[in-house]
Amino acid sequence: MAGWRTPFPPITINSKATCWPTPSRLPERHERFHSMFFDPRSVRPSPGLFIGGRRVVGAETRQVASPSDFSIRLDAGWASQGQVDEAVMSARHAWKDSGWGTMAPRDRANILYRFADLVDAHSAEIAALEAIASARIYSEAMARDVKVVSGTLRFFGEYADKVEGQVTATSRSSLSMVVHEPYGVVAAIAPWNFPLILAAWKFAPALAAGNAVVLKPSELTPFATLRLAELAVEAGVPQGIFNVINGDGNAGSALVKHSEVDYVTFTGSSATGSRIMADAAMSGLKPVSLELGGKGPQVVFADAPDIERLAQTVARGITYNSGQVCFAGSRLVVERSVADRFIDLVADAMTGLKPGETWSKETSIPPIINEKQIERIDSIVRDSVSDGAEILIGGSRIDHDTALFFQPTVLRGVTTENRAYREEIFGPVLAVQEFEDFDEAIALANHPDYGLTASVHTADITRAFKAAQRIESGTVWLNDWGRRTDLTAPFGGYKKSGIGKDMGRAGYEKYLKSKAIWLELGE
Repeated sequence: MAGWRTPFPPITINSKATCWPTPSRLPERHERFHSMFFDPRSVRPSPGLFIGGRRVVGAETRQVASPSDFSIRLDAGWASQGQVDEAVMSARHAWKDSGWGTMAPRDRANILYRFADLVDAHSAEIAALEAIASARIYSEAMARDVKVVSGTLRFFGEYADKVEGQVTATSRSSLSMVVHEPYGVVAAIAPWNFPLILAAWKFAPALAAGNAVVLKPSELTPFATLRLAELAVEAGVPQGIFNVINGDGNAGSALVKHSEVDYVTFTGSSATGSRIMADAAMSGLKPVSLELGGKGPQVVFADAPDIERLAQTVARGITYNSGQVCFAGSRLVVERSVADRFIDLVADAMTGLKPGETWSKETSIPPIINEKQIERIDSIVRDSVSDGAEILIGGSRIDHDTALFFQPTVLRGVTTENRAYREEIFGPVLAVQEFEDFDEAIALANHPDYGLTASVHTADITRAFKAAQRIESGTVWLNDWGRRTDLTAPFGGYKKSGIGKDMGRAGYEKYLKSKAIWLELGE
């Protein structure tokens, strides 16, 4: 692909984690295997659930089709409502009996450090489990996703003894203290697009704060997180403190509604987030944090520096993970005087990507997760064209025998009434709008429903900060796009993009409740 630069460093794959062909195999098969990071048919994850510190057979078995090759089907156990209850009660009893929430914070941190070390030691295995069931390319999962998991465990492990209580100002005859305590049982629901990372953003701080966790990964991508739960116990996390159940929305609803769940954290679509809030309210008042959809603008002013490099950034912002990213830069809001040239540069940067399996060394754009998702992408593009948008490149599916791919697409002439503007597409489709002045740029950047992330590109630092102040978004990148692997900045949205924050100090403190203790000393 012309001008493409991967954001990830080269890696060395552990040969034990790959399946290289024997000399007896045919030459063409030998060549095929040398183009693969691992043999997908050698990956056989253990089906089931993880409850009370051990693997448990699910009430039923469903098959998960690999999005890279639908002929590869893997058994996954699904939890019954009774097993959801078993997982929650296991977490409740372990939290009460194990002393996890009351142990010395540094001891809890040391266990999380060992957990992180085990994740790194099993990185090739975990990355293969991630790549087989999700759209995450194996090399990216190795270089980024698995390292984010171990880094998140270490980062929040450090928080365990760094957040102090408080002595408040009173008269000398009284002592008023504020202390922090874990909630108890945290229900965590993670999505399918970045299964490892977005699960770790939940369970790592919740565990570090002294809570027990019941995690439900997406039913489409259950395997890697199950392996993490096993490693947690190996590291010393008490049995029952970290549980993983599989299942669809029914299992998620039963988990959220459970009366013994004290806190709910969810990442996914805005529509599902609304149902999560409703379910949580049905079983009494319990706090809920939600990281939901996005419709991120890339606002490009005429004076933006190095527009060739910037075009690559904008292209990566919509094609990375095939656009299946909540913070994708899915809208290009560009100053009209440079629009023609810049759009051409972006379109050029989006061409030449090679679709392929997540385990192929040649793949630069992964598959769409399933038929439902690609049909939604296709429907939005077709409706947008019917409403006046113009396809500059792409606009349709890519013919492929064993997987689903959508062409990197640029739509120009998108209006605020167009579906490509209104709805989160979750695919490699860039909607282009043009502006004349600063106020129009801000008006277009501010979406009526979403406010997760935004980018502003300009050489004028004053203009950049004024734009950041006026754009209604939880994160604004200036002359940049995308989260780095540092973990200090909180992440969460405005409007229908969510409530609460993941990561940073806020992502730890939300798993703690505060208690005021008052002592009357007397005169």
